[in-house]
This record gives sequence, C-alpha cells and structure tokens, in this order.
Amino acid sequence: MGNRNILTNTNYAVYSISAVFFILSLWGVLHHELWLDEAHHYLLARDSTSLSDLLINTRYEGHPISWNLILYALTRYTIDPFWMQLLHILIMTLTVGVFLKKAPFSLVFKLLFVFGYFMFYEYNIISRNYNLGILFVFLACTFYSKRATHFLTISFLLGLASNSHAIILILSSSIMAMISLERLIIDKKIKSQQTWIGIVGFGLLLLISLLQIIPPSDTSFFSHGENVSFLEKIPKSISPFFKSIVLVPDISIHSFWNSNLLVNLSKPLAGIIAIISLCIPYLLLTHKKLILYMYFGIVVTGIFFYISSLNAARYYGILYLFLITALWFDYYTGEEKHRPSFLSVSKHKSLRHILMYTILGIHFISGVYAYTADIKRPFTTAQQTATFLKENNLDTKTIATKACNGTALSAYIGKAIYFTKTNSFESYCTFNRPSTVAEQGMVGVLQSIDQLLQTEKESFIFIAHTAFFDTESQKNSPQLEIRLIAAFEGSIINKGNHYIYEISKS
Repeated sequence: MGNRNILTNTNYAVYSISAVFFILSLWGVLHHELWLDEAHHYLLARDSTSLSDLLINTRYEGHPISWNLILYALTRYTIDPFWMQLLHILIMTLTVGVFLKKAPFSLVFKLLFVFGYFMFYEYNIISRNYNLGILFVFLACTFYSKRATHFLTISFLLGLASNSHAIILILSSSIMAMISLERLIIDKKIKSQQTWIGIVGFGLLLLISLLQIIPPSDTSFFSHGENVSFLEKIPKSISPFFKSIVLVPDISIHSFWNSNLLVNLSKPLAGIIAIISLCIPYLLLTHKKLILYMYFGIVVTGIFFYISSLNAARYYGILYLFLITALWFDYYTGEEKHRPSFLSVSKHKSLRHILMYTILGIHFISGVYAYTADIKRPFTTAQQTATFLKENNLDTKTIATKACNGTALSAYIGKAIYFTKTNSFESYCTFNRPSTVAEQGMVGVLQSIDQLLQTEKESFIFIAHTAFFDTESQKNSPQLEIRLIAAFEGSIINKGNHYIYEISKS
C-alpha cells in the first residue's frame, strides 16, 4: 500500500497548490463570458426585490434555492456579474483545499483530479450551483474514517449538499443510504439516538430540497423530451458513466463543449465501450458495499437521464464524483492490507493503478484543453456585444431578443430586455410558458416587433444569435427599416453569437 506519509500532504503543499488553482481560476473567469444558465441565476437574484419575491421567481427552476440565496445577498451590493464569478472560484478553491488536505490519495492523484475537466473547468470556470454541493460532500467525506462517532456531522453536511442541486442530491442521498445501512445492519446501532437523529435530520433537509425541486404542474421542464423516442432515451440512460470517465471533447469542432470525440467518431463503437465501462467499478473497488453504492448511483442517474432527456457534461460529472468518493471510502473500509494500492505512488503498476491514472490523465488533458480554449476564444459573445452597445450609447435604447437568448446580455448591460416571445420586458427565463408563434420564426417575431413599435418613438435594437434578417433584400417587412449594425461571432457554444440590428419604422 505504501507509506502513509506519502498520502499526507503538508500545509505548505496544500496552500501552494490551492493558491495556484485560485490564480489560474481567476485568470480563467476574467476571460470567460457568461452564458444563459450562469446569467439566469444571477438575474433571478438581481431582479428579485425581496426574499419572498425570490421564492416566487424560483418556483419553476427545478433547483434548490441555496445558490440563488447567496447571489441574492451578493446582488444587494453589486450588479456586476464578475463578483459572482469570483465568489464561485473562491468556493471551488476551498473545495480543492479540503480535497488536497483530507483525501487519502497520492499527490499525483490529487493534482490530476483537481486540475481535471470537472474540478478545474466545468464546475469552476462556469458559475453554477454544483460546487457548493461538492464542497459539502467532500467535507462529509473527511469524517468518513470517524463515521461511528461523527454520524450526525456527516448527516448534516450531506443534507446541506442535497440542497444545492438535484444531481448532487442523488450523490448525497446515496452516501447517506450507504452509511445508514452500515450503521443499522453491520454496527447494530438500531437503538442509538444519534442514528435516528441523523437519519431524520437528513430526511428533513432532503424533504426541504425536494419541495424546492419539484416544480408546479404547468412547468415546461419536460417539454424538450416529449419528442424523444424510447429508443433514443436508452443510450442516454446507459452512456452517462462512460461519458463521465472517458470525457474527451471533440477538438475537431469549434463548439467542443458538451461534445465527445468517441461518440462523434462512431456511435456504435462508443456504445460498446460504454457497456464495457460498466465493469470499471468492479475492477477499481475492493469492497462489496462500495461496488453496490457505485452501481446504485449509475442506475439512479440513468433513470434521471431517461426521465429528463438531458444531455450535458455537467450532469455526467455526478458519476465521476461517485467514483472518486467510492475510492475515498474504499481506503477507510476494511483492513489496511486490503486497501487499493493505486492510491499511493507505488512502483507496482497494477491494473487498478493503470486504469485509474489513465482516467485521471484523460480528465487532466481535457480540463487543460477546455480552459485554454475558453481563454483564447469567447465562450459566448454576450460581453463583447454589451461592450459594443455601451461604447456606442446603444444600451440606452430598448433592446429586444426572441427570448432567453438575451439573458446573458441583460446581466452585462444591467437592465431588462424585451422578449418578443412574451411581448414583455424580462431578464431571466420563466419555465412555465409553452412555445408561441413569436419564437417559431420570422412572422411571429415581426408581429411582436410591430407591437413594440407602437410604443417606441425611436428606433430600437434587436439582437439574435443568427443572421436572422435578410437586410440585403429588405423583404422582412415594408413597414420596417432594418439595419445590421454589427455581428459578433466565434462563440464556443451553440447559439452564443450575437447579431445586432437597428429597427425603426420605414
């Protein structure tokens, strides 16, 4: 297994690596432009006038409110979204510090993990509500070796984690179920007061989270999966674990985010590898209860993907975290002689050792690529567009977009935008509205624009993520004068470009 001192990093190493992580993260967010989801939560907080207003505005989110509460407090002092990004990387730096100090892995393992795709890029540079939950999960993991005496602490931390994101709820609930069953069945602590206080306490926090996650009946959350067939949903259900560990962005395409090189090269080959990859937990883990924990996470997450039809790397990451926490627990389960050898820097290169470090290496390379690509190219062109509008005094005009594609712009220009989809001034999205004519195409948008011009005395600005109007032929509408002012292209994500039009009555 190796000398235990190899796994124990000094405070100097922890602080030094954490400092480097923070500096690189700061440089990353200074070059990262917000996209819809990041701006959406920030605007929910910014434009809520009270806590009760925030509760009402978040009822269709499908997320616990904890991240929005933090942003609500932040936006009482500033409306500059950079401070959200700074807060986000501070939370992740703290999370990294906890992992570096407490996780029972070699320094090489830790470095590859914290600078891997999820920790260094997806859950760090992109400001969302994931890393808050990861922090509480890792804090709970630090007490796992003393779970007999710190069951209440673990239960409370996992309960807090479940109130960060629906995906993290699956992870925290699985950990809680595992340690509770161990305490009740193996340790025979059925009559222990701490056991039931911990279980009931976690259950209450879980219930609070579920009450926030479950949206009203008129939600539009499931509408995007209505046209997905059963046969299309099956691959989405069995491939997440493969996509979480063999995370190789397709560097041959400009919009590499949420892509997978193997899937794009050959879906049948990727499918075969996905099925084979399901053997990995059995190969890496040495204890039956942890193998069961791992497969339980894979099954539940697969059900989540089947129901939601979601398809993005940020969701797949939960299974990578399942694997890392399982390896963490594996070290503190059973006798020392049975502890997995790949956790230490050993000369003995076992299959486990090679397999795990290969996975870590893939994530490290993918994380570095995504980070550098984000610095070199705009994630979206929203910030460039907002700067252009301000420099040309166009931000004082009414600004319109089709719908939620204007959300990031609202964060940067500091005011609401006219959504042609709803014929109203808004900033964030509300997921309870069915599709309307206005978002289907040119006719609906022109109808909404005509309605807006009834109240606008001057021209206004319309912004689309594609070259929406044919300004050369002027066949859009005889009553309108439409002029393309500027176009900002090169966005990493799809629908991240911005085309700026000035529209007035002919």
